[in-house]
Amino acid sequence: MIRTKTVRPVVPLVRLQSSITPISYIDDDFLSSSNKQEIAKYLKNLGPFPTYSNILNPQHFYQNEVLMKYLKMNPHPVSLRQLAAFGKKLTKEKILSSANFVRLELPIRLAIRIRDLQTLPFGIVNNFHFSQIYESYYHSFNAFRKMPKITNIQEHEKFCKQLSIMLDDHVFNLSHLMMGALEVSILENFPQKDLDEFMSSMIRSRISRRVIIEEHLSLAENYNKPQSVKPPDYIGEMFDDCNAVDHLKIVSELIKNSMTDIYPNKETMPDLEIEGDSNVSFPFMIPHLHYLFGEILRNSYEAVIKRHGKLTTKKLPPIKITIIDSAKQIIIRISDEGGGISHDKLKDIWSFGKNPELARKSLANFHRIPGLQLYSNLKVTSSGSSIIDKTSLLETAVGDINSSTSTKTKTSTLERLITRPYEYKLGLGLPMCKVYADYWNGDLQMNSLEGFGCDTSLIITKLGYHSQTNQLDRA
Repeated sequence: MIRTKTVRPVVPLVRLQSSITPISYIDDDFLSSSNKQEIAKYLKNLGPFPTYSNILNPQHFYQNEVLMKYLKMNPHPVSLRQLAAFGKKLTKEKILSSANFVRLELPIRLAIRIRDLQTLPFGIVNNFHFSQIYESYYHSFNAFRKMPKITNIQEHEKFCKQLSIMLDDHVFNLSHLMMGALEVSILENFPQKDLDEFMSSMIRSRISRRVIIEEHLSLAENYNKPQSVKPPDYIGEMFDDCNAVDHLKIVSELIKNSMTDIYPNKETMPDLEIEGDSNVSFPFMIPHLHYLFGEILRNSYEAVIKRHGKLTTKKLPPIKITIIDSAKQIIIRISDEGGGISHDKLKDIWSFGKNPELARKSLANFHRIPGLQLYSNLKVTSSGSSIIDKTSLLETAVGDINSSTSTKTKTSTLERLITRPYEYKLGLGLPMCKVYADYWNGDLQMNSLEGFGCDTSLIITKLGYHSQTNQLDRA
């Protein structure tokens, strides 16, 4: 891996006292003789070639010539409408053409992100979590760049299995990104603006790749089914017709269930009072919509419960939701009486960079999530093909992936984050939501009346009107 700057290395995570503790914030009292010996075992991983890496070795620098060749290529500016056109009426030629587009596009998009990781300061890129992402991306880059042209259905079926493997392995990269951002915040060695730009570009690119992959897997699944006539506003199999009120209620119940440990009386929890255009529906990806609703509602429920008391037997003030349906977008305003946020803190809620104390607490919560998967299951065989042990994902906090290629039955990382227990507060929900809303040409804004409550406005663009917009060019 090429590093352009050298700063003090970030010490990797090590297992101490049955927990995962970053050495970088261990105090002097913790450094007993036995603990120093334990820490010393991990010093060899501070250099450019950590022992846990299958990729980073002295020869890796010379492999960069291959990467540079792909960096000279531009990602294809594809729109939702163009992707959907493949599924209007499926034929053998269309399904093979779609597969070869994905085959050629993935290594180009992965190369861009790999290069971004390479050019980070050394003390950032050798962070354990960012290194795991680098490993995962490079394995996938190598696997897909070596794939030959797909010329028949048998080769296509094998290709779809590789795509499904890639999705399964990358399922926990989102968690690695979030934990890496928290560790970097603790060490305060990366400017907040630079961290925000890096995280936003990584997440936007991840969304683009996954939409392209999942859309093709959906086409492959539907290829042998009776072909139905698609409506004029059809923009792809990945998008469902979502009724705003129905999904707000679904997510509200998930959030309430996650809070029963601190507030067991669900009957007195805040109700949702919904007004405005309550019958509005729009095409959207359900995991993304649920995540947007979930993080906003989680903050509102938490604020109301904290302000009005966990032990009260009275009904807590409602969370009021106003839905406004316009020609090209939907505005959903979520208002609570949770006491609001001071204006000096309001400007920082959209940033991935946190103060070290808050970052430590959030990181500790991440590490307490039972069975959290921290390592890639992707390996490279002698022939260069990728394999994965799916059984090792089944008991993880961000696993639970169905072995079928059906995108409708998979539990995404976002859905797992929504249903996490209340005590695992991560502090990155709103900046994550801001990126997801922005990706789909929407927006997320918050106004606060300190001492009373917050108004959070989620703007959702009707994708049918913008399906020619190249969201997927955000490589």
